[in-house]
Amino acid sequence: MTDSRTDSRPRGPVTRVILWICGGIVAFVAAFWAVTATADLALSAGVYGTPGTYKVESCYDTNTSRKNSDYDCYGDFIPDGGSADDAVYVHLEGTGHDYPDGTEFDARQGLEPQTIQRAGVRGVVGELWQVGFAVAILGWLAYLAIRPPKSGEPNRSPEPSWRERAADRADGGVVVGVAVGVLGFVANIVESITS
Repeated sequence: MTDSRTDSRPRGPVTRVILWICGGIVAFVAAFWAVTATADLALSAGVYGTPGTYKVESCYDTNTSRKNSDYDCYGDFIPDGGSADDAVYVHLEGTGHDYPDGTEFDARQGLEPQTIQRAGVRGVVGELWQVGFAVAILGWLAYLAIRPPKSGEPNRSPEPSWRERAADRADGGVVVGVAVGVLGFVANIVESITS
C-alpha cells in the first residue's frame, strides 16, 4: 500500500526556479495579449478612436497550406463626414473573413492611422474571445502562484487564510475568463459562417 503523502513531495529548488521562469514567460505573453486585445476591444466598442467606414479593395488568403484560411485585406478608411481626399489606405491583417471586393463596414481608427478595427457587435465579438482567454490564463497563473502549498496536516483555523481567499478569487477569474472566451469564440465562428 502506498502512502498518499508521496504525491505531495516538495519540489527541488531547480525545478521551482524553472517553473517560475516558465510561468513568468507565459504571464508576460498573456499580459501582452490581454492588453492588445483589450485595446482592440475598446476600439471596436467605440470607447475611443475616429468613427468611419472601411471599404475593401481586395482580400487574399495568406495561408498557403489551404487547410485553414487566414485573410489579409487592403482598402480605404474614410472618417465620418470626410471625403475621398481624407481616405487612408490600410492593410488589415488576419481579418478571418474573405470580404468581397467593394464591401463596406463601420470601423474605427485608433491613435495610429493604420490601426483600424471593425466597429459594432461584429467587431466586439471578434475581440471578446481573445480578452476572455488571456484573462483566464493570467487568472490561472495567479492561482498557481498564490495558493498555499498542500500539507498533510489538518487546518487548525476554521477561517481560510488570505492566500486561500485570494486563490479562490483568482480561480473565479479563470472560470469567468474561460466562459467569456468560449462564448466569444463560438459567437465569432457563427458570425464568420453566417456572413
